[in-house]
Amino acid sequence: MPFVAILYLFASLDRSNIGNARLGSFEMDLHLQGNDFYNALMIFFIGYMLCQIPSNLALKLVTPSLWIGLTAIIWGVSSTSIAATYNLTGLMIARLVLGCAEAGLGPCVPLLLSFWYQRHEMASRVSVFLAASTIAGSFAGIWAYLIMENLDYFLGLASWRWMFIIEGAPTILLGILCLFFLPNYPETASKYWLTSDEKELAIQRAISEGKSKKDDTVNSQEITGALLDYKTWIVAVINGGMIMCHSSFSIFLPTIVKAMGFHALQAQLLSVPPYVVGCFTLLGVCRLSDRLCQRGFPIIVCSIVTVVGYALLLIGNNIPLQYTGIVLVSCGINPTISLGISWLSNNQLGHTRRGVSLSAANMLSQVFGLVGTQIYRDADSPNYRLGHTVCLVFTLLTILLACLLRYLLVRENRRRDSMYGPLKKRDWTLSDADGSLDDLTLFRYML
Repeated sequence: MPFVAILYLFASLDRSNIGNARLGSFEMDLHLQGNDFYNALMIFFIGYMLCQIPSNLALKLVTPSLWIGLTAIIWGVSSTSIAATYNLTGLMIARLVLGCAEAGLGPCVPLLLSFWYQRHEMASRVSVFLAASTIAGSFAGIWAYLIMENLDYFLGLASWRWMFIIEGAPTILLGILCLFFLPNYPETASKYWLTSDEKELAIQRAISEGKSKKDDTVNSQEITGALLDYKTWIVAVINGGMIMCHSSFSIFLPTIVKAMGFHALQAQLLSVPPYVVGCFTLLGVCRLSDRLCQRGFPIIVCSIVTVVGYALLLIGNNIPLQYTGIVLVSCGINPTISLGISWLSNNQLGHTRRGVSLSAANMLSQVFGLVGTQIYRDADSPNYRLGHTVCLVFTLLTILLACLLRYLLVRENRRRDSMYGPLKKRDWTLSDADGSLDDLTLFRYML
């Protein structure tokens, strides 16, 4: 967990530090005009979206340590190379490669974790992984402040160039370490990670929930089943709305805070507290979700918190009220994304089906993320009513869809209970299998 969390921390830094760089001379030095900055944001999500399913299918052909390690090296190089760009073309190429490479981490890690942890443990583990993003947000503000304050034109380089170098270079080293030290599957874990008894326990835990052993074949029926499953697409839209909020929040938060009347350095520092509070909320909510074996209700509650946050940003006429809205948004969107990923993973069995379902849902979600890069326009400053309104509407849609999905799963579980007899929440023991595992009599959906 610490290894992939640190990787995701730097992935989040590398994708969103362009928002911090904007408060410096970034746009002027690269001669960006009109929509150039927004297009540079958008092209990242195009690459990230298109490479989702291929990345997860690649885990059937190569080990996670090799795939994640190589993609980390590539995105580290592409992020660092932005420091050497002097025009829009170079920036667009670097951001496109960055998006394609980061697709090798985001959707792959939840799939990898699903082989190590049981269903009622997934949300808290995914939350640790995603908490790195909130830590990156707070770290980015502090780091950007220090760089802008102390390294502007050090050795002749503008401060924003140092930002990309300092935040991108460590990713390359982490990618190299990943090639050698990231454990793959319980069956292949070395003695340095697990003793023989621990290894056997990990294997049996996976088998007890119907998680098939890793193999090198791609089951076409599972691919079709995942793509035709309504759960895949409902969760895709649920998470899509939240990813739109998250992408706009992580990129434009310094700009939104600055528009409240603060100068650039103050805006960098004031972007830190919302991420800190959001991080603790993410970990706490997901921990509670695992203890209760519930996903739908926590998503609904967190989405309501997000709605209140955006409402305060829309109606707030003073800085404390607006800043409270920012904190509430941070507290709401991060747990919802983690719970959505866990909810889908919990209810898809079989290596290929789970991998395709997660990546397909994430791929559609990134379409919303792409929209998030376009809704906070300079023309809407300082209130940014368009961006806040769009995010609020899609958060309301998230609430409705979470209610719908939970209703459908409750109905299906009741049907199974009437056919096969009721089961306790954790009273399932599934044999190792692959394919249409939803038809197994002992399987019940996580609500």
